[in-house]
Amino acid sequence: MKELLESIHDKARNAHVPIMKDDGMDLLCAFIEEHTEIRDILECGTAVGYSSMRMASIRWDMTVDTLEVMPAMYAQAVKNIEDAGLSDQIHCYLCDAAEFVTKKQYDLIFIDAAKSQYRRYMEHFWKNSRIGTYFIFDNLNFHGIVDNESLSGNRSTIQMVHKIKKFREHLLNDRRLETTYYGDRGDGIAIAKKVKEI
Repeated sequence: MKELLESIHDKARNAHVPIMKDDGMDLLCAFIEEHTEIRDILECGTAVGYSSMRMASIRWDMTVDTLEVMPAMYAQAVKNIEDAGLSDQIHCYLCDAAEFVTKKQYDLIFIDAAKSQYRRYMEHFWKNSRIGTYFIFDNLNFHGIVDNESLSGNRSTIQMVHKIKKFREHLLNDRRLETTYYGDRGDGIAIAKKVKEI
């Protein structure tokens, strides 16, 4: 398993597939290891399945529902998950996260898909969380551009980081959540625990 995960990781990096930075992935996995009540996970943004495989490998009874909008990524993820023998634990769905509907309740909802849609995704899956559910968000720094727009001259990127910054501020002030922001881990990671329903 370790060799397969390393191979998937290296191929993804070489092909510029958007997988988590290594220290961010380590933070996510360590958090799940520490919180043994986490069993059922929803992931928005499968890419090639690397993060869902890392999470599912933590404990034998972990389940991950993972959502991917890109058909080629989805197909590669399904193959990688099958090769790892994790198809019983990880269930892939080809769809936009905002269109995925389930009655399932999750212990952890990991959002790492379209950055400008983070708040939409969080509110969409609010009904699939309970008091104590964790929401985790990656890329809240977006390569440092959120806090230093001069790092990009791209207009659409600047518009997107404005949305990320607004969401980050909302997250830290949302009284339904207790949020810890790790600006120096991964690409800026927030871990938010649901403490109120409304």
